[in-house]
Amino acid sequence: MFPNVNYIGNKKKIVDWLINLIPDDVVSVIDGFSGGGSVAYSLKLAGYRVIANDMLYSSYELNKAFVENDDIILSYTHLENANKYQASANVEKRLSFLSQQLYFPDEVEELASLVSYAEDCLQGYEYSIYLSLLRRAMVRKLPYSRMNINWDNIIKLRDEEYSYEKYGRRRAYHNQSFIDHMYSAIDEYNMSVFKGKKTATVEQMDIFDLIAKYPSADLLYMDPPYPGTMNNYDAFYGPFDDMFNKHIKHTDLTKSDNFMKYMEGVFDVASKKYKYAMISLNNSIKPSFSEFVTMIAKYGNVEIFEKKHNYQVSGSKTKEKNLELVALVTFN
Repeated sequence: MFPNVNYIGNKKKIVDWLINLIPDDVVSVIDGFSGGGSVAYSLKLAGYRVIANDMLYSSYELNKAFVENDDIILSYTHLENANKYQASANVEKRLSFLSQQLYFPDEVEELASLVSYAEDCLQGYEYSIYLSLLRRAMVRKLPYSRMNINWDNIIKLRDEEYSYEKYGRRRAYHNQSFIDHMYSAIDEYNMSVFKGKKTATVEQMDIFDLIAKYPSADLLYMDPPYPGTMNNYDAFYGPFDDMFNKHIKHTDLTKSDNFMKYMEGVFDVASKKYKYAMISLNNSIKPSFSEFVTMIAKYGNVEIFEKKHNYQVSGSKTKEKNLELVALVTFN
């Protein structure tokens, strides 16, 4: 079972529906914007050959841990050793930008120790699972589960009495240590590791570079950060990438004035390489879904599927109601 990775916009609740839409002759799937990894993980579980990609380093490590990794788990000993590890001066300096921006100074000290241990003592899939646990811990400690919250609001919302008075919940988990959060999830993360029937590969690339590197596949699946929704994943999780100096240049699909142009470019290239493309959108997209379908219809036969998809946004009691729309294109 795919673990709880706390990722905004994940498709965990509807992934079985998505996979049932895939044509019967598909063997290999490229997940171009894999994000938290729920779709890529389920594709692996369903027996497909998977190439999972995202421009975020945090997503890259999540997908390395659970999609590409077949059998490596993380020992409790690593968390025990990390909890008493001495931070290096270089890591302390590198992470100093987080102090009184996302976390309190003593918390950044703990974070520097945990990162130093990972970089000095871990490698391969152990490193990926460890960083995935650390990323989850970082997100759990932040109000609204994202990294672009104003520091004054973080201080206010981490006050448990204020939170109780305002929202009826103390949210004590915001004030637990990073290592405690890692301990709380290690069993779930280890139990999520399994061997797939076919190979899985994980990349951190721009979508155009990805298509160029993998010119042969049956289906390209995309769930892009489209305009009109909560789509700024760079801001939501980018500070994690900054911690490791792992930002990459990538095509910005979040602006409504160039989204269609860039996506037309993707479909133009993909139509020459793959049998199918499948793209997840919703009724909030700007430009409109009908405009988008008109554009992709130039490249082949388009089938439209829809499903109600309500997801809880950032811990709020208010649920944003969405209609999940999927376009399946059979290329000419």
